[in-house]
Amino acid sequence: MSLSEGWLQMPWSLRLLRAFLGVTFVFAGAQKLFDPNFLKAGSPDYIGTQLRGFAQGTPVAPLMTFLAHVPVLTGIGIAVVEIAVGIGTLLGAGMLLAAIAGFAINATLLLSATWHVHPYFLGSDSIYAVAWLALAAGIVEVEREHRGGRVAGPIERIDGIGRRELVRGGLVAGVALVLATGARALAGPPAKGAEGIGKSTPPPTRSGGSTGKGKFDGPVASGGTTQTATKAQGTVITTLDQLPVGKAVGFSDPSVGPAVLLRLSNNEVLAYSRVCTHAGCLVGYDQGSQILVCPCHGAEFDPAHGAEAIAGPTNTPLQSIRVVVDKSSGQVILPG
Repeated sequence: MSLSEGWLQMPWSLRLLRAFLGVTFVFAGAQKLFDPNFLKAGSPDYIGTQLRGFAQGTPVAPLMTFLAHVPVLTGIGIAVVEIAVGIGTLLGAGMLLAAIAGFAINATLLLSATWHVHPYFLGSDSIYAVAWLALAAGIVEVEREHRGGRVAGPIERIDGIGRRELVRGGLVAGVALVLATGARALAGPPAKGAEGIGKSTPPPTRSGGSTGKGKFDGPVASGGTTQTATKAQGTVITTLDQLPVGKAVGFSDPSVGPAVLLRLSNNEVLAYSRVCTHAGCLVGYDQGSQILVCPCHGAEFDPAHGAEAIAGPTNTPLQSIRVVVDKSSGQVILPG
């Protein structure tokens, strides 16, 4: 059966579904490889961080944990398979197999990436999984009509593979690899930090000082957890002079990992973990709205109110981090 015949034999409802799913999966796979941060450890949307986040309290946690041990290979594999599924769907090469693979991908994402989205219909993976099932059922029905009420079994499908099917299958594999390689080659340099989050300065040094609590008069600050102390020893993150109001800088907390320090007003400095409580991506800072935003699934957190979740697929706030300020120098210090 030629490519045009495969499309013409389908009703318009299946043509629309086939075109949408095919184009979407090609785009989804290519987009991952276009993203310079996807395979870069420590970047905002690194696949390894996402996999570890997907393992938190989800039904497929063991699978996500296993894949997190080979994140780069997993990321490349997912992207190439998505491209192949999309192209196979569009070209009609192993289309039923492509539909089943598409369903398996979205079902796995439903049980991991969007498992904590409530209500469930806000997570797109649920409808994508159903759409792939609908396409698979439609493919079977079309085949039954053209085979006099009979559907070919697995062995018959293998035996029936001819030269045209082999060429089409090879074309799918070749185009998928070319697109994947091209997308990766065109990807820009990895981002050094999330949007709105610069690098902390000066370089870490050891210093001491005293702290304030919550609001402060002059160069005193408090972290996400408001604790007080008379003296502080720790690592200098930056200084108040180098952290203007409305800005944020990234730093690393030895016990928490990637973190962000924000100065929301002249008298308020706060610090939180950058690890999104939904799927483990690193949040960025939107200076306009003064909120922390996850680039992966749209979660938003309000740093002015304990980094509570105000939008997206999670209700858990970001972890707070205590910081203090040296009154005399204005150094913002991570106690240690």
